[in-house]
Amino acid sequence: MNKKTTSKIELFLKFTKEFILLAVLSVLFFIGMNLFNYHNKPQIWAVVLLIFSISKVYLLISNTFKKLDALIKNNHVFNHVLLLFSIVISIIIISFTIDYLCASEIYPNAFVGIQQEQQLITRFTNLLYYSIVTFSGVGYGDISPNVAISKLITVLEIITSFVMIVFIISKYFKINEEQNLKI
Repeated sequence: MNKKTTSKIELFLKFTKEFILLAVLSVLFFIGMNLFNYHNKPQIWAVVLLIFSISKVYLLISNTFKKLDALIKNNHVFNHVLLLFSIVISIIIISFTIDYLCASEIYPNAFVGIQQEQQLITRFTNLLYYSIVTFSGVGYGDISPNVAISKLITVLEIITSFVMIVFIISKYFKINEEQNLKI
């Protein structure tokens, strides 16, 4: 195997571990909500969910900046950076989907366009679609947040999308330009 293929695989495996960790934490949060009967104190669970979401986003973005710096310092090709962005964006979208699912469990009317009677997998796929549409900035409006927690998490995803797309890409080009000037 050549060096480029090995580094792509290493990058993918590093993010796979992070993705699995975040997915497991999100699923454990979802299970924990059900074990500790979120129906009794939905406001507390909503606040905990928001704190959990903010923490995940902070960790993802800060790790992405660190990994981007490492990729650029090691003179990785642009394809590696695109792979990094693809993986991180996928992690963010799945993470927010699970957050939306938790919000819809806490408040059955959290989203207009999502019926609580739907099977869990159907709600998940509908909320995955919502997360993709929100992250991309399209916002069709067929599913929309209806309560405070779902609105706050949606705003958090929009801010995350902006940071990922604008700041990280501009950081890549700035660092790349600085390296080219040194040469």
